[in-house]
Amino acid sequence: MRYLWIRLRRKPFAAVAVVLFSGLIGLALCSLHRGILSAQGHYDEIYRQIKVNCTVTNLTGDQSDQLNISPDIHVLFTGNSGYGSPELMEWVEDVQIKSSIKFVWEGEEYTLTGITSLQAEPRLRPENGCTIFWNEGAGEAVFAGRDLQCILPWELMKKLQEQETPEDCFAVHLAADFYLETDYDGVFEIVGTYEGKEDKAIYCPWETYLEIFRSTGRTVMADSLSATLRNNEDLELFREEAAKWFAEPDARAAGMIENDGFFLALDINDSQLKQAKQNLENSIAVNRIAAAAIFVLSAGAGALVGVLMIRSRKHEIALMRTLGTSNMGIYISCVTEQAVCVILGTASGGACFMWQPLYQLCLFAGVYLVGLSVTLWVFLRKNLLTVIKEEE
Repeated sequence: MRYLWIRLRRKPFAAVAVVLFSGLIGLALCSLHRGILSAQGHYDEIYRQIKVNCTVTNLTGDQSDQLNISPDIHVLFTGNSGYGSPELMEWVEDVQIKSSIKFVWEGEEYTLTGITSLQAEPRLRPENGCTIFWNEGAGEAVFAGRDLQCILPWELMKKLQEQETPEDCFAVHLAADFYLETDYDGVFEIVGTYEGKEDKAIYCPWETYLEIFRSTGRTVMADSLSATLRNNEDLELFREEAAKWFAEPDARAAGMIENDGFFLALDINDSQLKQAKQNLENSIAVNRIAAAAIFVLSAGAGALVGVLMIRSRKHEIALMRTLGTSNMGIYISCVTEQAVCVILGTASGGACFMWQPLYQLCLFAGVYLVGLSVTLWVFLRKNLLTVIKEEE
């Protein structure tokens, strides 16, 4: 050990260079590992925040409205009693359902539309040119209830005002037809008006709409249905459960049509999740390639250091052989010297990141010493006379 420190002091610049190189490699490996952890954490955060929308469509996946979705299907998402068991309800939230029925008022045809929220009807959204004027104390929350409340188109409201009818209510008469077994008459409280492209629809809460149909002896066929996956980690389980009731979009092209028992498809929009996962995999792959390149560089650096060490110590090695030192003893002496420098440098660089990942730091030291060992062993196998001749 004493001779080791003498040799290190004899070549201080070489020892410092190895220590600095090892420290930089340690920093690089730890930085790559930290990058992977950061990418994983970023992915986990995005994974939780991304909303996976599930929309009922036709089999070709190009229509999501006017679908005539039976109660056996929409009850899966809502759990309304009377039609079955809610197999999919536990997996989803923010269920958006819409259904409409036509009726005649003052010789003009209108539609009574039940919705779970404004998001269930795209034509009511501000980005589609619609503005809603709520009465005092009213708001979108009315659609989450089951009261006889509604919003009217502004043009219809002006007609009511011209007829000097009460401005806070609207009478709806639904005549018996294919959808209703008996007539229905109800007086809805007007909680707001709207202006937009659609001016022939009266919107009421979905639950109210359901009660109207139940009171007339019929069940509701929904026009559209969508929901948001409650927990993205349950995506595959939800997909398996949904496959019992729905086909994949464009199922007709795949041969899954009515004879397989599927009349509707469920479009599970998980493209953002897939993209986030792909970005993570790409980031990890790049970091792994960089780490592999560092290990190759480390082996090359070890071999180069071995060459430089041999060139500067040929006479010393020849003398040690003359004095009877074995090849193994010379080899251990040189490797130990380099191992001390590498361990000091790697520990210094890795300490900045709490020595994480420790296994990569150890792997670097091992690869470096392997490159050094190959060069030393090739030289030490030479004959002593050859070494002395090369020295001359």
